[in-house]
Amino acid sequence: MKKRIFACIAVALLLFSFAFVAEASDSEGNTYPTPNRLFYIARSVNKNLVCYDVNLENGELNTRDPLNIYWVNREEHPGETNGLSYFQRKMAYGYKLVSAGNDSCVVTLTAYPDKELTICRQGSKYVSITTIDNQSAILKSLYVKADPNNPLSVEYVELQGVSVNTGQPLTEIVKKK
Repeated sequence: MKKRIFACIAVALLLFSFAFVAEASDSEGNTYPTPNRLFYIARSVNKNLVCYDVNLENGELNTRDPLNIYWVNREEHPGETNGLSYFQRKMAYGYKLVSAGNDSCVVTLTAYPDKELTICRQGSKYVSITTIDNQSAILKSLYVKADPNNPLSVEYVELQGVSVNTGQPLTEIVKKK
């Protein structure tokens, strides 16, 4: 009888540990998507994300302030969100409105002013269109690889998206000049 109880406890502990591992691995890859998410920035310095959601007013693009930018914590408090600080908006993760049209606009990211992003409606969703590997693409994410000796210095940025024409995944690595 004791052997049977011990076996049941061992099986229960084993199943619990598998469930815990599965849950932990799921949260590591979880980007906590939202219905309005355009893209996010992942960084090599930690697992937290900077997320860029389209800013809507009555279901239409707010062309004066088209992006809602915030942090998603994936380490200490998974899923918790926080706004950007003034310094983060002005020096790193903010954006500049280049032009605005009827339900679309063009922006550049503060940290990457050479790359224009067009925010527009595609079907029932808004997307951010840019050029990835010399092709028109819907931007999904950027990965910033920091210099291990100086986390404020960037080694490269990897853009990931989907081709507007073919729907195929696209990737481009832009190295530090």
